[in-house]
Amino acid sequence: MTSFYSVSNIGELYVPVECRDAVFARARAKLFVHQELGHLNRVFTHIRHGGVAIVEGKWEQITALMDYIQRHKQDLIQQPQRDTGTRNRRDSHQRSTSGVLKEALARLMCWADADGILQAESAPVLPYLLELAGEPAEANQGKPFLLSFTKIQQIQHALTDTYPISALNASLVASENVLAPRSQETIACFQEALQHVRQSVPATVADIGCGSGCLTLLAQQELGEQIELYASDLLPEAVATTKLNLQRLFPDSDPVHVMPAGDLFVPFSSHQFDVIIFNAPWVVARGRNRAELAIHDEKQETVKRFFAQVSNFLKPDGTILLGYADASGPKAIENLETIIADAGFKEGALFKRRIATHRSKRKWEQIRVYVLHRQ
Repeated sequence: MTSFYSVSNIGELYVPVECRDAVFARARAKLFVHQELGHLNRVFTHIRHGGVAIVEGKWEQITALMDYIQRHKQDLIQQPQRDTGTRNRRDSHQRSTSGVLKEALARLMCWADADGILQAESAPVLPYLLELAGEPAEANQGKPFLLSFTKIQQIQHALTDTYPISALNASLVASENVLAPRSQETIACFQEALQHVRQSVPATVADIGCGSGCLTLLAQQELGEQIELYASDLLPEAVATTKLNLQRLFPDSDPVHVMPAGDLFVPFSSHQFDVIIFNAPWVVARGRNRAELAIHDEKQETVKRFFAQVSNFLKPDGTILLGYADASGPKAIENLETIIADAGFKEGALFKRRIATHRSKRKWEQIRVYVLHRQ
């Protein structure tokens, strides 16, 4: 499937993956601008008949249009699409109202210019918008792009919450799908581990799976401004969140090399580090969605891949700071420690905290941060 769509008066637009079914299924995307947004029923009719409405105008007009669609959700069921056959019309009636409404709202889209500026008056300012939507930074190839209004609202809503970090004496944000830095115990363990390795005066440090950037910022604080610090994550939205939090704390400087999104060490072609930080996913189960990738690791495959690759990126006398929890029980810890030993590493120190859980079968679990060296 192609990733670009041409719209009159705009030109070629990049279409993110989650928008492609809506845009390309019928290829009936139409631009509604300014005063046209005042004709709510006209835009609604276009969406109801399966079209994609690309809107440009005042933000409050676009919000009013979304509210209008929600208020008239029953009309989406009662008025099937004109270009479908009998069977599809019957299926349309059988679908739930919420499902039909969700599909309709997905066809209400805004567009942003090549720099990610939404083309709507009084629209929220969302730096790194394409990445926050889960797309690689250069996916749009320097062209404008589309996003559903729903996705923009989800991103905006996620960024309104802040998470106080006592170790940093600051608050951070976490965008959609990014693990929020709620565990003060985990942060405290990593802080002790960083203070432990500080005596070796590391020069280069990498935070693999940086998420919100909490541990990246903690490393910068504990190891000093003289270190060369790198951060990466599998998810573009996590990379963007780390950059946002760096800007919040360091508005006038750029103390971290935040790499493009990529799996584990993919962003680092030939780097080697004195310290590698990895707060590994600790729930031994399959992740059901993007948000669970940070904590779910089916059969501990991510941890296995990390240790299969890490020696290529760690200096001979380098150190790994590995975060883990025994949420999946003692067997998972036993397997983890076997993986560590088989990869040729040994424990130099261990920092841990015992925390209460909300699970009926298991009242407590232990947060661990291993300080690992080569055997």
